[in-house]
Amino acid sequence: MRLGIIDLGTNSVRFDVHQIGPRAGQGKGGKEGNFRTLHREKLMVRLGQGVFLEGKLDRDAIRRTVQAFASFKRTSEVLHVQKIVAFGTSALREASDAERLLALIRLRTGIDVRVISGAEEARLIAQGILAHEKRPKGHFALLDIGGGSAEVSICHGREILHSESFLLGTARLQQVFLKSSPPKASAIEALRRHIRSTVLSKAISEDWPQAPLLMGSSGTIRALTRMQKAQGKTKAAARQIELKDLRKLVGAMSTMTTTQLLGLPGMEAKRVDMILAGAILLEETLAALGAKKCVTTEYSLRDGILEEELQLHREQRGTHIALHLPDLYAKAERLGASRAHLNHVVTLCEQLFDRLKPLHRLAPDWKSYLTAAAILHDVGEAVTPTRHEVHSYYLVKNADFPSMEKWETEFVAQLCRWHASGKPDEKDLDFEGGSGKADKPGKENSRRREAFFKLLALLRVADSLDRGHRNSVKITRVVIVGRGKSKGKSKGSPASVRLWLKAQGARGASSGMDLELLRIEQKKSLFEQVYGRKLIASA
Repeated sequence: MRLGIIDLGTNSVRFDVHQIGPRAGQGKGGKEGNFRTLHREKLMVRLGQGVFLEGKLDRDAIRRTVQAFASFKRTSEVLHVQKIVAFGTSALREASDAERLLALIRLRTGIDVRVISGAEEARLIAQGILAHEKRPKGHFALLDIGGGSAEVSICHGREILHSESFLLGTARLQQVFLKSSPPKASAIEALRRHIRSTVLSKAISEDWPQAPLLMGSSGTIRALTRMQKAQGKTKAAARQIELKDLRKLVGAMSTMTTTQLLGLPGMEAKRVDMILAGAILLEETLAALGAKKCVTTEYSLRDGILEEELQLHREQRGTHIALHLPDLYAKAERLGASRAHLNHVVTLCEQLFDRLKPLHRLAPDWKSYLTAAAILHDVGEAVTPTRHEVHSYYLVKNADFPSMEKWETEFVAQLCRWHASGKPDEKDLDFEGGSGKADKPGKENSRRREAFFKLLALLRVADSLDRGHRNSVKITRVVIVGRGKSKGKSKGSPASVRLWLKAQGARGASSGMDLELLRIEQKKSLFEQVYGRKLIASA
């Protein structure tokens, strides 16, 4: 398969094309999951131009970005790319009119851009670096300096101990603090205080361990190491810069005009207006983390994205949710949910999904959405047990769940909202976006609505079987009887679905599940409407 990855940052947009799978031509014997990079491109669109002062996207920046995506689309067609995943970061997280740009890109190119949270950006960056770089002994730090944010992780081996996204990108800091060239000494000092109060305060409050080595993954950091090497003032390796040398470089640049900066050996014209902000940020972060030097790495966000796509390909899955169900369990437990109850409802849901495949005819990927809703459906009880499903909806909708697109978050949140009772109006279920298909508007939404009601019916039955949170009832057998309404009645028994249940530890007696049998009778109407069959449960 040919995969395109687009990373839309605050300053630049990157586009990679990879061949993945057994014919990639790279790796150990061409085994499944290997990849080969076919194309790599980077354009400076300056999407964050003015965003951190005005709160809106600049018109010219919008035009440049749309043109870049149109170019990527043409390249994708030439290279026969089969799937494109596109991510947006800090500038799109903050611009009040970001949705207008996303809609314009979708209209012009058919590409859906998913805006990821700062936490997810930090996780993906760390994932991309740790998967490829040789990891040093002991604790070490990872730093990516973007235009709107900086992502920091403290690691030990492959384990991420702490991870944070800070509002400290080069474009942001330049726009807010360094407004002249050269900047005033007071402005530089204000910038330093701001960085310290942000990074150092976090490290102290959460007791981050000291990290003698920092690995830097951004163009800004690589540019600084090249500048230091080009000036011939250090014997350090080309891929690293030491804190003491960086301090000297920052001191020299702090009094220079733009023209003087351009005259420095190794200076890139495209970075000249933001290089000082980036250098000060790197210097203060090194000091805050106790690092003496920074080693550069070529790996970053898009490599973390690639790692997830490779995993999806290896496991033959179509949704990232399947990779992050453990994260959902952890969040649900932090909100007070019982792991035993979660496991029981998940088991019941997955049993119903698997055994009723002839009825629902949904692709296997939909099972992950049902499982996610089974994990999260009761999190609203952390607010109040009364009408907890309403609170579950808002908690899920506004939570930062890994790798969930906007429509996926809404889909799972709505399953949680209606798991107890009632039936939502279809016009209130908006699951558009994120398909990557050239369908007519509304067609994908209709398919998702159909899947939604089928999954909701299963979730409601499963939840009914454990309403007392006793984990006492299990499904021993599921039988589909007759053809159903859509194909006419069978000559034998009326069309139905029969569930045989057993009360665990109750010697097979039905008395151990009277509450569950009653609940099913009360809650089965949606199932019977959706599937056109009577639902019969018995011990």
